[in-house]
Amino acid sequence: MVFVWWVIFARDRRNLPGRRTAVIIFGTLALVAVFTTLVGGDGTGYLLRLSVVMLIAFWAFGGGAGEELFDVAVWAFGDRWGFDIGLAADMALGSLGRIEDDIILTRHAIAMKGTTGLVRSLVPLGVSVVMVQIRRAGCQAKTLAVRGYHSGGTYLPRFNHGKEDFVAFIGSIVIILALLGTFVRYL
Repeated sequence: MVFVWWVIFARDRRNLPGRRTAVIIFGTLALVAVFTTLVGGDGTGYLLRLSVVMLIAFWAFGGGAGEELFDVAVWAFGDRWGFDIGLAADMALGSLGRIEDDIILTRHAIAMKGTTGLVRSLVPLGVSVVMVQIRRAGCQAKTLAVRGYHSGGTYLPRFNHGKEDFVAFIGSIVIILALLGTFVRYL
């Protein structure tokens, strides 16, 4: 049901990952599914469910969802808590977007040094990305402090919606109710 919902309502499929990223992500899911099957679990079901979750995640977070998360957080939790939650979500998604650029630059630097081997290049890559993110977080914290941010704020959420959004909403509610029904029967 969720996959059908994605096919119908994911109008902007450009947010899907590139081939290399898709192979890594879905290959990892497939590998875990194989091991799950080998130990007697439902590896096929795992692979199908998580693949759909990944497709929806790429679609939802690939199109500038940071602003939408900020809007939803302020709408749902108000100017104090919602503003803080939305700001944290926006900053986190911004960091995730910059991590990809950092990885590309670090890989180029490692290639220029001539380092070979997965382990030899993986450790410097990880350390470099973590250190850059820590530095950026410190700069963001200092900027917020210098500007006098303490907590909360005033923000008026704006949502762009069309007629098809109502149908998508109803479809998602039907899926949630179906899942709750399955969960209740499981108990």
